[in-house]
Amino acid sequence: MQSHQLRFTDVFAFDPYKELETFADATLRTEDGKKFEIHRILLAHRSVYFKTLFCGDFGDGTDILLKGIDSKTLENVLIYLYTGTIRLNLENATDVLIASDYFLIDTLMQEGRSFVLKEMMPSNCISLFLTAWRIEKLGILDDCHRFIVVHFEEIVSSFDEFVALPLEAVTRFLKQKSLNISGERTIWNVIVKWVTYDVSERLRFIPELLKYISLEDVDEALLNEIASHNTVQENPFCYDLILSTSQAQSFQQMLKSESFMCGSRMPTNLHLITHFCVSYAGCNIDIYLTCDSELDFWRKIANLAICPDYIVHLGHCIYMFDTWTNRSLIFDIMEGKCAHMVPVSKSRCRYCVVSVNGCIYVMGGAVEAFEDIEDIERFDPTTGKWEQVSRMVPMSLSEAIAMDGHIYAIGDVGGEPNPIMMVQVYDPVSDTWSAVSAPRNFRHEFATVAFHGRLYLIGGETLDCVVRSTEEYDPIKDVWVSMPDLPVAYIIPKAVVLKDVLIVYEENLEYRGSGGNTPPVYWDLDNRVWRVIQESSPLRMIHLFQFCTITDPKIVKDIVQRNRQKDNEWIKSLLA
Repeated sequence: MQSHQLRFTDVFAFDPYKELETFADATLRTEDGKKFEIHRILLAHRSVYFKTLFCGDFGDGTDILLKGIDSKTLENVLIYLYTGTIRLNLENATDVLIASDYFLIDTLMQEGRSFVLKEMMPSNCISLFLTAWRIEKLGILDDCHRFIVVHFEEIVSSFDEFVALPLEAVTRFLKQKSLNISGERTIWNVIVKWVTYDVSERLRFIPELLKYISLEDVDEALLNEIASHNTVQENPFCYDLILSTSQAQSFQQMLKSESFMCGSRMPTNLHLITHFCVSYAGCNIDIYLTCDSELDFWRKIANLAICPDYIVHLGHCIYMFDTWTNRSLIFDIMEGKCAHMVPVSKSRCRYCVVSVNGCIYVMGGAVEAFEDIEDIERFDPTTGKWEQVSRMVPMSLSEAIAMDGHIYAIGDVGGEPNPIMMVQVYDPVSDTWSAVSAPRNFRHEFATVAFHGRLYLIGGETLDCVVRSTEEYDPIKDVWVSMPDLPVAYIIPKAVVLKDVLIVYEENLEYRGSGGNTPPVYWDLDNRVWRVIQESSPLRMIHLFQFCTITDPKIVKDIVQRNRQKDNEWIKSLLA
């Protein structure tokens, strides 16, 4: 049931404006004949526009006709200025948003912006885009553009509003590598539909629009259809193209030489994300795939029976390890199914998992009696078997990380009271270990990550306290360099590289749940300083997610083809 829509006159029926309607000192009128009795001092106090209108040299300012705004929208704006509240819906939100810009009411603009972005759908996104295209200050153009890119196929096949876009806006969409379409035929159909909407004006744009078709993704049937279509054959603006084709080269070669699209219409990478969700019903681990290299839209593809702390991508499969319970799964991305993984030869828990050169390595860990395990095992996905590789010099392993085709194992020897840190490097080609320089300061329970060809050692504990210090290792110079301290201390720090940004956060959920003030931070590479992630950012909840970025072009292409099937539903992610 819809709630009753408040009228402006209703404002004066309740405190604090009860019975003050008689003290109105000006009238605002609209072109549709409605008028509103208002209080100038109140509107001037709450809107720069009205302050200028009433206090400037604009006549007596007591009877004013406002052009370009309808009475319903003005009434909503006045109610907001008097009460600070507004009832937005799909019918009035866009008009109110435009009015908030006209009347210079920033708080109303923010509220309207939040509403239209939340309620955006294929049926209204084009009109919102056109509004944002005209009024840049609304600040929603990029959001509308992104929504249309993700839902492009549905929008252009189900709604006609796309033909109203100007050429610059059309080409802005057609050039997108991540455009969510089933094939280049969709692009061709859009071009024809957009041009025929206003043939006399738009026919001249055909040669330019053809340059946005990805020739690598076009089959021969579609190419012949384009070449023989009357918008090309009977188009005087395509005369040079047709003439050049007949005299020199094939139509495909001619288009390719002029094309703006290099390579296939594919994103550079995708993200597989696991989300740890806690509710009254219990704990859930959901798996999502992103639409492209961005994190803002995803689709759910499966549930997990384990809570992985390591995720490794090899081929079409994701290998997941829960080292606390010593369970592992193989998730087939294309099939959307999980299978149990062959267990390692030597059962262990709290071990390290590393992937190098298409294989997975398991090292360290302990048995139930807390006896350290020295055996290192390698899993080959082509054989589905584990095998032992060379052991390293015995040490208490804390972390292992892959970088530049090698494995860096970091730990300590000697034990209390004078432990000494140690770093060993494994070469999988020669199956040998070698020692390199150790970090400057002893610590354990630290985070390690490879980033831009360097190894980072972050936070951790000494024998008696939590530390905020960080170090950076240069493998070429074999040198550790001290970095700025973290702005906050983490009980169990975790580091991840996400979209080429190094992020550190607290992995100890119990500490976070008890009110520990440990916001995630990121490394500002240009200024070499740690910065706290803003409270408004969804990345403040990064501890609930695990990320696996898929970059192999062949695998990305296979997944994207599955992603672009029409029955897939893309929703705003929790990281948007």
